[in-house]
Amino acid sequence: MEIGVINESAKIENRVGLNPSGVSFLVEKGHKVYVQAGAGLKAGYTNEEFTAQGASIVFTKDEVFGRSDIVLNISPLNQEECRLVKANQILLGFHHLAIAKKAIVEELLQKNVMMIGYEIIQDVDDVLPFYEGLSEVAGQMCLAIAGHYLQTNQGGRGAILGGVVSVAPATVVIIGSGVLARSASRAMLGAGAHTIVVGHNMERLRRIEEMTGGRAVTLMGSKYNLTRMTKVADVLIGAVLRPGERAPVMITRDMVKTMKKGSVIIDLAIDHGGCIEASRPTTLEHPTYIDEGIIHYCVPNITAAVSRTSTKVLSNLVVHYLHAIGVLGIDQALQGNRALSRGVYMGRGHLTKKNIAERFGLDCQDLFSA
Repeated sequence: MEIGVINESAKIENRVGLNPSGVSFLVEKGHKVYVQAGAGLKAGYTNEEFTAQGASIVFTKDEVFGRSDIVLNISPLNQEECRLVKANQILLGFHHLAIAKKAIVEELLQKNVMMIGYEIIQDVDDVLPFYEGLSEVAGQMCLAIAGHYLQTNQGGRGAILGGVVSVAPATVVIIGSGVLARSASRAMLGAGAHTIVVGHNMERLRRIEEMTGGRAVTLMGSKYNLTRMTKVADVLIGAVLRPGERAPVMITRDMVKTMKKGSVIIDLAIDHGGCIEASRPTTLEHPTYIDEGIIHYCVPNITAAVSRTSTKVLSNLVVHYLHAIGVLGIDQALQGNRALSRGVYMGRGHLTKKNIAERFGLDCQDLFSA
């Protein structure tokens, strides 16, 4: 199996599809790996580190697509990259088709590609391994982001998260109850913040309650509670995900208007369209904007800010799927691996997810129905 890793730095993406350890694993198993020159530099990996583990360095993105059976991407492919995709190629990475452009989807369907999305690969116990791995990273990052933007010179409320003797800690409200919310709540409680988690899943809320020894306040995600908690939040973290779908809007603009001026919103669901009405995508170069007097941090590829750690997480997860595809072929690998098959967005010229097909007004067909 020939595997390609593209250089995505032009898209303000610091992560890379494989690290040298992942290359070493795949080469030892008999696979060929092509890495575009400079692909790993922003994650701290030189071309020489990749070649030392058996990778071949190619100098253009066109070469990567031209030589590879499978191409790995981190950020969704743009129009230019889609033109380079070969017929019947396998695309493995983050695709976020729920918010993609129809023109890109139609072009890839015409090329009969097999598209597998990291964000919807889902184990039999409903665990999303790629999402959960990066969620652990993103949750911890919230601590540094919130602490930084609460500072006076950043336009924040001039508060620290943990408080001090005779001064109450900041109030952090987390919307959601999955792994991202768990990771964020653990980090915020560790800093001493008054942490409130608002979600719909009682079992997940119970897990957070048990994990934190009751230190985190948990509330059911009713409109009443969301409205009340938005008013008191110094930091509001959106951590809502529906795999393969657009994130639901949980916090309306009217709710945002009631927040204390200089408070901070971190919308971690922005990759999926955002769960806060006032959110719009930003970049690592320009990560924030002020709307309704509130600082909004809405970077879609947030874990790219810690590119080396994030690359290791993704590489450690994907190599086993790649090896299975290489040994068994794509059809047998999908039939034998429920998690991988649930990650398929399109194959054999058809979309396989009903909600995505309905969004674009296109046909939907089960991958193995024909």
